[in-house]
This record gives sequence, structure tokens and C-alpha cells, in this order.
Amino acid sequence: MRSNLPGALRALRYRRGWRQADLGRRSGLSRDVVSRIERGVLHGITLGSLSRLADALDASLVVEVRWHGAELDRLIDRTHAALGNAAAERLARAGWITRAEVSFNHYGDRGRCDLVAWHPRTRTLLMVEVKSRIGDLQDTLGRLDTKARLGSVIAGQLGLGEPARVVPAFVLGEGGANRRAVLRHEALFRPYGVRGRAAQAWLRAPVGATTGLLWFESSDSDKVHTTRDDATRRHRPAG
Repeated sequence: MRSNLPGALRALRYRRGWRQADLGRRSGLSRDVVSRIERGVLHGITLGSLSRLADALDASLVVEVRWHGAELDRLIDRTHAALGNAAAERLARAGWITRAEVSFNHYGDRGRCDLVAWHPRTRTLLMVEVKSRIGDLQDTLGRLDTKARLGSVIAGQLGLGEPARVVPAFVLGEGGANRRAVLRHEALFRPYGVRGRAAQAWLRAPVGATTGLLWFESSDSDKVHTTRDDATRRHRPAG
């Protein structure tokens, strides 16, 4: 495994003029752990420890998995599409009109919305960001804030009328890694205070003020993979 992580963390520490003990104190880790990470001795080091070091240095930790060249990108795209479809179906069952992959370009702000959902009775517009896995969280949340700010413009572009309110929503793929990421970055996710079952109940009756929704969604592809994995375990020889 090749990574610039040890050198990058060491360079950022040097830039601040900190000793390894200083960085350890600010990250809640021992100087020995900091030293091991900077030397690239990562066996037994958790992602949580690496993330704490990066946070202490005001940096972002991005974990990238590579597999068979572009095949991994195609696999992720399929997972993302299945997750978006599951979210759209949930919204439709709750009485929302959904539009997928909506592009916008407004005075330099440009991008694409995974899902835009409209609730006709309450004239509520939902700007939905779908993620099968969390990457650059601050960048993602910043772009979702921009989409929510431009909600009225996007609603007009789609011919939906003027929304009474615009609510951002974050849909994450079901899984322990994403749930741990939400807990680890609670401060960033705080505006998305209506979560899980409460978020799904709000979708069915979108009344009351909320700054944002967050819920975990399982796609059909997740269920297929789980079934195959279970079958493999059942037929695997013991020992």
C-alpha cells in the first residue's frame, strides 16, 4: 500500500512548529503513536486515530480504495444509483414528486442535485444529497448548503412554483462505517437534527420547522450482496 499519509502529517506538524508530543497532546494520542504513524508503521492504528491527527492539524483525511482500475468507479456508480432509487421510492410513497440528477447553473454556482423532491400540499422543497460512502464531508455539506440556498431558483427551473420552505436532506448508505462517521463528525451534522425514523415520519407529514434531515437507506444491491455473502458463509467449510 502506497500512501503520502506519513509524510503529509509530518510536514503539517513541522509547519506548525510542533513536536510529536505537542501533536499527540492536541489529538489525544501518545507521542509513540504519532511517531509510528509518521514512520508509516500503521499496523494496529485505527482510522479514528488517523482522523484525530488530521483534525488536530486542521486537515481532512480521505481514504481511497482502488480496485481493477475503472471497474470500482462503475461499481460505486451502480451502488449510488440503487441508493438514489431507494430514496426516491421512499419519497414517492410519502407523497413527494421527485426529480433525479437535476443540473443547475446560477451566476457561477453550478452543480447537480441527486434528488429534488416537491411536496405539493405544503409546498416544501427537499434538496437531497445521496452518498453510498462519505468522502470529503466538508465539501459535500458545503455543496448541499449551496443547493438549498438556490432551492427557489431550482424549483422555478423545474416549474414547481415558489416553495414555502427549502429543506436539505442527507441520505447515506446503510452501514457501520457511515454511522460511525456521523458520530465522529457530529458537529458538522448537527444541522441535520431530524434523523432516522423521525426523518421518515417527517417525510410522511412534513410539518414543523427543521434545518435538515438525515436518514440511512438500504438499496436493492445491498440486499443482493448481503444474501450472497450469507449464502457463502453457510456453504463455507468449517475450520
